[in-house]
Amino acid sequence: MAQGRSYFLLGLFVIVGVLIGVAAVIWLGATKYFQKGSMYATYFDESVQGLQVDSIVKYRGVDIGSVRLIDIAPDRRLVEVLMKIDVKNFSVGGVAAKLSLAGITGIVYVELDRTTPGETTLSPKGFQSPYPVIPSAPSDIKQIEGSINDVLKNLKEIDLKGISDQLLKTTKTIDEFVSGERMNRILADLGKASVNLASLTQKIDAMMANGSVDEVIQGARDAVKEARALIAQMKGEIEGMKLRQTAGKVGELVEMTSRKTEVTLTDAGIAVESLRRAADSLEALIDRLSADPSALIFSKPPKGE
Repeated sequence: MAQGRSYFLLGLFVIVGVLIGVAAVIWLGATKYFQKGSMYATYFDESVQGLQVDSIVKYRGVDIGSVRLIDIAPDRRLVEVLMKIDVKNFSVGGVAAKLSLAGITGIVYVELDRTTPGETTLSPKGFQSPYPVIPSAPSDIKQIEGSINDVLKNLKEIDLKGISDQLLKTTKTIDEFVSGERMNRILADLGKASVNLASLTQKIDAMMANGSVDEVIQGARDAVKEARALIAQMKGEIEGMKLRQTAGKVGELVEMTSRKTEVTLTDAGIAVESLRRAADSLEALIDRLSADPSALIFSKPPKGE
């Protein structure tokens, strides 16, 4: 009797445990359907490796929802990601979705952020989504990959062989110039110039010792000063000349000069005759003094005319 009762209690315990487990599974599975929020869709034109269902959806680092579905888009080119965002009346205007890595684990989540002016975003074309669409933006990994591809493309466009050939030609030309006859002539000319420079230096030192250089420099300075003074004087005289006023008096001046010249010639003749007489008298006086020097003191003055 006691053994049958124990079997009953054991069976009852097992049944109650199974019922509780089933209820828990049903409850946990159904809770997602009772959560608040709305469904949104976004489409990526890149690999979503690392993104899983129930991955976190963040808005500027804040958890606001989770991923509900990952599938191929109707155009068979893009990847469709359905998200449930637990924010009432969430506005998709000016917002873009981007794939981001969660540390170094390789797990990817969806990051929502405001777009910047000029940023490239992607929206599906050719089909309609039953949910509000949030445009997608390239992930950081894709941007880095695109930059690397651009760098590789630019490297391929560089003519490395042409540059190498040109460097070889330039090196060869330089080598030929350095070891050629022209360089030898240049070095010889430099040697001669060095000798001439040394000789010139010695001459300059000798001139400096004799003071010739100082005299030449001082003479040059004086000449420059005199030239400047002469130029200034000539400039003043030219500016002081009144050519317009004197032009009308040139005729009168020539006529007056002619008359004065005749008078001057007449006076000059008289003066020459007077000088001749004075010279004769002086010569006679000198002869007399030569013959009798005491006559200069003891002689009587001549009678006046």
